[in-house]
Amino acid sequence: MSGLEPIGRVWVLNLDAESELAATRSYAPTEQLRQIVARERQRLIGTLTGPRDVVLDEQLLERRGPELERVRGWPGFAWCPTPRALAMLRSAGAVPMQAPPLEQLRAVNARPFGAALRAEHAPGSIVKHCVSDLEAALALLALPAERGWLVRREFGAAGRGRRRLHSGKPSSDECAWLQASLRMGPLTIEPWVEIVREYTRSAWVRADGTISISEPCAQTTTEHGAWLETQRVDGSSISSADDQALQAMTERVGRALHARGYRGPFGIDAWRHRVPGSLATALNPLSEINARFTMDWATAMARDPRSGVALSELAQLTGAPVVEGGP
Repeated sequence: MSGLEPIGRVWVLNLDAESELAATRSYAPTEQLRQIVARERQRLIGTLTGPRDVVLDEQLLERRGPELERVRGWPGFAWCPTPRALAMLRSAGAVPMQAPPLEQLRAVNARPFGAALRAEHAPGSIVKHCVSDLEAALALLALPAERGWLVRREFGAAGRGRRRLHSGKPSSDECAWLQASLRMGPLTIEPWVEIVREYTRSAWVRADGTISISEPCAQTTTEHGAWLETQRVDGSSISSADDQALQAMTERVGRALHARGYRGPFGIDAWRHRVPGSLATALNPLSEINARFTMDWATAMARDPRSGVALSELAQLTGAPVVEGGP
C-alpha cells in the first residue's frame, strides 16, 4: 500500500454476534439471519463507518479482488469481536482490534452479568430474576403481575430471544419455548412495565481502566425491542438526577467490564417507566449491557455523527498506532 494513500478501517458488522455467542458449537448464520444482518447494517454505513472504510462480507472475501489488497495492514474493527468476525478480518489482511477470549466475551454479554450488576447497584422498582430450570420459571410466572412478564434468553438483540408472557400457567407452546430457551442457558424474567422514555449511554473502556462516556441519548425502539432511532438529549429533556444516575451506572459497568478482562466499546440501555399500580414514574438505570458497538454508538460518541466516527478519535480510544496517510 502506498504511503500516499489515506488509511481507513476494515469493518465486520456482525449484527448476529449474540447468535454466535449463544452457539455451543461452530456457528453459521441462517439465510434468514444473513438477510436481516445485511439489511440492518446499512444503517451503520456512513455513521459508524467512515467514507474511507471498507465493510467486509462473505462475498467480498470470496472475490479476493483488488479492494482487499488495498486494505492489507489496515486496522480491523468488528461490531463484536467474535471468533468468526476476527477470522474474517485476518482473512482480509487487516489487523484486528484487541479482543478478549471468547468465554470472557460471552460472560460480559450474557444477560445474567447485567442482572447481577443491577441487583447490586440499582434494585429499584424492577427486579430481574435469573432462573436455570423450568420449575423455577413456572413458579415465577405464576405470580401476579399487572402487565405480565418479560422473559429473555441468555443472549439476544434487536428484539430476538425474548417473549412476553401473561402471569399464570403458560400455554403448551410457551412451555416449549421456555424449555428450548433453557437449553441455551439461564433466563432472565422481569415484570413487563410501561416505558415512557428510553435512554442509552455509550462508552469505551481502555486497557488502563479509564472510561470515555458519551452524553445521554434518547432511544426509540419497537414494541418488540428492536432499535429504530437514537438522538442526543440536552438538559431540558433529561433531569439532572437521571443524568447523574446514568453517568454513575455507566462508570460502574465500565469498571465491571474491565475487571472481567473486557476492553473496547460498550453501551447500556436504560428507561423511565410507570411504577405498577401508580401514576408515578421511576428510572431503571440499567436494563441491558452491550459489550460491543451499538446502533447509537456513533451518534453518541462522534462530534459529527453524519461523518462517521473519526479515525483519529477511534485510534486514540483504542491506543492503536494508526495515523492518517498523506504526503
